[in-house]
Amino acid sequence: MKKSLFAALALGALLPLLVACGTKNTDTDTRFENPRFIQYAGQLIPRGGAPAPAQQALPSAADGADVVFIELTESGLYVIGLATAGETTYKAGNYSVNGQVYTLNGYGTIEFSGDSGEVDLKITPNGGSATTLKATFTKASVTDMAYRGYTVEKTRVVAGPAGADFTGLNFKEIADFLRNNGFDLTDEVKDIKVASVSITAAGSFIIAYSDGSADVATSVLSGSILAYNWRAEAMGYSFETGKGSISYLDGKCILSLSARVNGTDGSVTLVLSPML
Repeated sequence: MKKSLFAALALGALLPLLVACGTKNTDTDTRFENPRFIQYAGQLIPRGGAPAPAQQALPSAADGADVVFIELTESGLYVIGLATAGETTYKAGNYSVNGQVYTLNGYGTIEFSGDSGEVDLKITPNGGSATTLKATFTKASVTDMAYRGYTVEKTRVVAGPAGADFTGLNFKEIADFLRNNGFDLTDEVKDIKVASVSITAAGSFIIAYSDGSADVATSVLSGSILAYNWRAEAMGYSFETGKGSISYLDGKCILSLSARVNGTDGSVTLVLSPML
């Protein structure tokens, strides 16, 4: 299970640098093209809560889950938070825009207008009924080239004296590496890949998986330091507030965090290719 592996790596472990060649670029000689969906990027927080007197009923998906969070990222990715029985899970995918209608592929459509503040948000999940409600829209203002989506090109995992490099990021491969080096991972780890990593100007750090699920943290980028704190407290694991560092090398973004694996100091390093 992916979250058990993140707990083992303390996902304060998305890691120190893995590219062995090249000279570290400065901010003046590394420039990514602007992502294509900058003008649409932002965060929507529906008002209200569970249906009750004087409260606004939140829109429900076909399975009855309530929408509590939507983020539209700079690179055309969306994340939607769905609450069921007090537990929030996150679903990710691509979105497209036609006027005021945003199609969230795999979920449904949303419709709203406005650049910031309170908006009327119409949500129509696939197989469900349309609901219009009030929401707060926080428009993303791009101030750093780090704000975008990325694909994971390479991963380096270091745990004590053991280290290994991987293509992409597959949780089962990393779990097998840790077990082969004497680390006790009691939970089964699914064969699941990270599809994308996003850092957004609206204040999120998002990890989207190949099965369409996602984990979302609130984040603040200050210079090269990314501070983050996972949104979902009911993951079944205790994720502590973490800090990472961002650097650039040969047209890539290097996201570095420290980790502990079963009490052993370690690290995970992601070499990220920018998405447009």
